[in-house]
Amino acid sequence: MSEKYDIAVPVGGSFEKLLGEKVWMPFDERATSFVDAFAEYILKEKSFRKFPELVAMAFWMRRATVTRLKEKFEIQRGDRLWLGRGLVFHIAPSNVDTIFMYSWILSMLIGNTNVVRISSRTNDQIEALLDVLNEITQRDEFQEIKKRFLVVRYEHDEEITGLFSSECSLRVIWGGDETIRRIRQVPIPPTTTEMTFADKFSMSLISAREFSVLEKTDQLITNFYNDAFWFGQNACSSPRLVVWLGSEEDVKVTREVFWKLVEKKVREKQAEFAPSVAVDKLVAESALAIESFGEVSIEPAANSLVSRVWLNDPGDVHRELHCGGGLFYEYRLDKLDELSGLITTKDQTVTVFGPKREDLTEFVKLHRPKGINRFVPIGQAMEFSTIWDGYDLLREFCREVDLAIRS
Repeated sequence: MSEKYDIAVPVGGSFEKLLGEKVWMPFDERATSFVDAFAEYILKEKSFRKFPELVAMAFWMRRATVTRLKEKFEIQRGDRLWLGRGLVFHIAPSNVDTIFMYSWILSMLIGNTNVVRISSRTNDQIEALLDVLNEITQRDEFQEIKKRFLVVRYEHDEEITGLFSSECSLRVIWGGDETIRRIRQVPIPPTTTEMTFADKFSMSLISAREFSVLEKTDQLITNFYNDAFWFGQNACSSPRLVVWLGSEEDVKVTREVFWKLVEKKVREKQAEFAPSVAVDKLVAESALAIESFGEVSIEPAANSLVSRVWLNDPGDVHRELHCGGGLFYEYRLDKLDELSGLITTKDQTVTVFGPKREDLTEFVKLHRPKGINRFVPIGQAMEFSTIWDGYDLLREFCREVDLAIRS
């Protein structure tokens, strides 16, 4: 069976040997040191500066961050006994290259052994990442870590997926709805649990009045660019709908200024999109106009960098028609309470400029929306958190041993 999949990391890795490894206690120093060494390598190597997503990931994995995670974990755990679940099988998405690292690293820190299946499709960023992992795992001090994980590649194959699934204690699926449906056809043992991260849709919420009085706009625009254009706007947390909060007049003036600044920033940061992306956006706009019976306004565009569609009704937010690549839906609200009418179970992240924490807290308590799992400032859409899609990942990677025995 091993000849049907490629082990990308580590060199000389073995699934059979991995199965003999026991869980470690959470935040074992051997795991913490490995994560820190990986982060240090990325942050010091100048060649990685062309991969901002990897630099951001490495910054998140520094020892200082891991120490804070450990402190939070220990406070939450108290005097209870939490252990890793065993073997965790992660199935990574193809559209966000680095997400498997967060999932795997957190699971490893908790003490689990891990198998990570990544896409056979490759690019410079993912190859550079794999090279670093292979280099670090060759160091003498990380030989024990080397035995505790595999990063594998194979084409869609139920037999191989079944092999890894049959031995895991937890299966983690990152991917589109269809991917999840297909993988769920592959059984897992009755004692195995599963986490799924399906297709999601995200948005930005911007107060027109607050933006209009902002003296220095460049940082906010840069932050919006990073949120929206990393990963081609295809990450689940990439904002695809911009919700303007304010009067018609305020929004009309503000959005004109805002989008001019965004287009300028995109021109600074990247070249034109591929012609196929421009075609995809044109098709999506046309399909949206048809689905909405012409009740949407396709905004004129001077180039293919930023495309916008103004929506006149909450029902016009056709999430499945969105293609990424710099396409934005727009909608206006008079007040924050009206946001409830836009939210569905498919919605994940709202990046925010203007509304305060207490306003958003009151909104959630009052409306208890079916969707939306995180509100973050504009610029933090891509910042990974241990709370993701409503899961507390550190907790989910654990099982609890109940010691109901008095001393």
